[in-house]
Amino acid sequence: IGVLICFLGGLMAVDIVPRKATGAALGIVGMASYCAAGIQDVASGWLIDANISVTADGARHYDFGPVAFFWIAASVISFILPLLNQKKSAEIG
Repeated sequence: IGVLICFLGGLMAVDIVPRKATGAALGIVGMASYCAAGIQDVASGWLIDANISVTADGARHYDFGPVAFFWIAASVISFILPLLNQKKSAEIG
């Protein structure tokens, strides 16, 4: 799904900017996507490592509840922020 989102974001960036700036827009979206994917991996790793419990026999038990809550909250926030910014964009344009 990440590739699809990056592809759609790149198409939107190319569609919004003038024709002469399409390469720069696509490059910026691509770099931002790679940086965000790296941050996502690090954040997921920290959250997973912080919620490991070891049983008496040495088996590890992973609790993915906090990780799932974090990413669901992040997706809800990423949906709400453009909605709140939509009024400001309509006033400018």
